[in-house]
Amino acid sequence: MQSFFDERVKFAIEHIWINPLSGKREEALSALREAANMGDGDAFYFLGRCYLGRSFADPVLGLPHDRKFAFECFDKSLELESAVGMFATMHIEGYEPSQGTFIHPPYKSKREIWDKVYGMAMDGEIFCRFLVANAYFYCDVADFLDITPESAGGEEPYLRRVREWAAAAVGLYEGCVNEGLGIAIPNLIDILSSGKNGIPVMKKRADKYKHIAADMGIGAYERIIGNEYRDDNRLDEALAMYERAASHGDGYAYYCLGKFYTFRGVLGMNLKKAADYFEKGIASYPNDKGLCNLLGEICFRGGQGLACDFPKAFALLDNAYRNGSTWGSDMLGMCYLKGLGTEVDLEMARWMFELNPKKRFAVWGLEELESY
Repeated sequence: MQSFFDERVKFAIEHIWINPLSGKREEALSALREAANMGDGDAFYFLGRCYLGRSFADPVLGLPHDRKFAFECFDKSLELESAVGMFATMHIEGYEPSQGTFIHPPYKSKREIWDKVYGMAMDGEIFCRFLVANAYFYCDVADFLDITPESAGGEEPYLRRVREWAAAAVGLYEGCVNEGLGIAIPNLIDILSSGKNGIPVMKKRADKYKHIAADMGIGAYERIIGNEYRDDNRLDEALAMYERAASHGDGYAYYCLGKFYTFRGVLGMNLKKAADYFEKGIASYPNDKGLCNLLGEICFRGGQGLACDFPKAFALLDNAYRNGSTWGSDMLGMCYLKGLGTEVDLEMARWMFELNPKKRFAVWGLEELESY
């Protein structure tokens, strides 16, 4: 296989995207910074990608989300004429190059950028295959090659192209996974399980890749397999899988673990253990409705040596409510009715109780409000 990237960039791809569990995050980042400081445009693209969040680098790496820095790196990548940088940043939401254009010499058009990166992909560069697969998956290829329903000869010929692109994406993604690039799995499973863009639904094939992803140590899929074990009442296996997922950076796994031990937990109530798990999950997902509701309930009700913490309970339950959940509305109603963690507000109390009027606290609260 022809080598397209600087050795330091290749090292970073290996230890950030192909094998993020290698424990060489800092060496990989240092390699990217060193190559970038030497004027390598590809290195600037990959360095920026590290700081765009969970969809761009595995959460197990614990990389901070720094969109401003990422976009600055992308600007440098374009300035230094990286075809990969131009190709990959062209459809990143919110990014607009400070130079006003994605296309830099020696490239004169999107088509030329496509041809360069596509050629690298076909010559064996795994990350370029992943980028080309993404272009097929999201139909960005139409933009690169200036293909429209009109230029394709009508809506039906264009839709045939879309189906062909989806099929090409599946093949490329599968090749990436076979070479260890786990970041290709989510879109692959999406196509196979949804039938997106005319691809037949292939549930068994999608399920196979969920298990492959879990075997690769991708936390989100370890959690998904844990859910399957839980639903089959294989609780010890589910617990082990959730713990693996949590150790691999999946914050939602803490929600699954905590649920085992909270008030309705199937492994017996252990509120301290449940609260600890929920706190860890909230550290990653501070506005998650499920985590806020269940930790809020523990803070509201207390028990097993844990004192009630009404200010914290109110803050958590209110956060969940403001993010679209009415699950804890009866407890919020009691907070407003009794001034627990907030000011007394009888109008808000009634509003909250009436959202779930059959819940225990709501029944009590509505009865009490009738006496006012």
